[in-house]
Amino acid sequence: MPKKKLEFDSKSSLLRDKKIILGVTGSISAVESVKLIHELRRHGAEVFPVVTDSAKKIIHPSSLEYASENKVVEELTGAIEHVKLVEDCDLFLVAPATANTISKMANGIDDSPVTSVFSNALEKIPVVVVPAMHINMYTNPIIVKNIETLKSYGVTFIDPQIEELKAKIADCESITAEVIRALHNELSDRRICIIGGSSYENIDDVRVITNNSTGETARDIAMMAYYLGADVGLFLGNTRVNIPPFLKFERFTNLSSLVSKMNSIKRYDTVIVPAALSDFTADKRKGKVSTDKSLSLTLKPAPKFLKLLRENYKGKIVGFKAEYGISRKELVSRAKKRMAEYSLDMIVANDLRDVKPGFTKAIAIKRGAETELEGEKIGVAKRILELLP
Repeated sequence: MPKKKLEFDSKSSLLRDKKIILGVTGSISAVESVKLIHELRRHGAEVFPVVTDSAKKIIHPSSLEYASENKVVEELTGAIEHVKLVEDCDLFLVAPATANTISKMANGIDDSPVTSVFSNALEKIPVVVVPAMHINMYTNPIIVKNIETLKSYGVTFIDPQIEELKAKIADCESITAEVIRALHNELSDRRICIIGGSSYENIDDVRVITNNSTGETARDIAMMAYYLGADVGLFLGNTRVNIPPFLKFERFTNLSSLVSKMNSIKRYDTVIVPAALSDFTADKRKGKVSTDKSLSLTLKPAPKFLKLLRENYKGKIVGFKAEYGISRKELVSRAKKRMAEYSLDMIVANDLRDVKPGFTKAIAIKRGAETELEGEKIGVAKRILELLP
């Protein structure tokens, strides 16, 4: 019977054709394993669960088999089977990892399916470990030393969430992001800054001038850059989309507050600016202006951030040019004019009629080349990064 494809590739195809061994140990966080399997599959992975006896007391292997559609390894069946499993797979993920299992892994103790797979996997495929335990255990100097020992052998650790005196397992999105990152290094030598969302300029202490930008494009480019191994910096104004927990970011409000972050922005080798920054400012009035009569505002042109950025920064700049209701020829013409005016290395132009939640259509323009982009925003984000100068 063919396998169902409901979960596969619904978020991205970055783990398509990748086989992940998931080691589940006896932490209460093992109840999150089914959700984690689903998240890995949404990026295209095939998952092979391996469990300890303690884990089986918390989550039944049938649940893991149903979620993964693969038989669960529950017993030590001999080195040959574990060697073959490692040879057939691309990465070993231990989530959750208890203090007990971490210590056994660090000291070469091989007495469970999870530690046996680890003994065969180390230095052959990437190993990612996600601790989950009481805070007293996590900060125990012996456990700390064992974690450092494993790191010295190239094992990647994902920090837990410290809450209620517990080192709780990281969220499924963050774990999956680190798995993807461990298997992709296309941008590992790049330091990429993304500036997104909308800025606002105050009219008074309550009201502002802003726009309808959601920040979705910036978020998707930042996510994809992180997945592909880049050192990512993210600066956000107003946004209307959820930002995944694995993306760290700084907020800005108006253009002035963004400019104040120039020194931080300049440490990156590429700056991508899909932000919708205010074109106009107004003289701010104190308090809240209230009147039942007409109110006139004098709007003044705001400084152009891309111009200020180019004057202060010598790295690569990718700008965005959004228009509405014009021909493709005119869109390209205006984008090329903006590109030349601010000495941009690349510009992405689109007609806002072609932008919908989750979907976009655009043209990426570099010197001497134009590339049509169309599809889900996360896929278009990947194409933009692939085209970086």
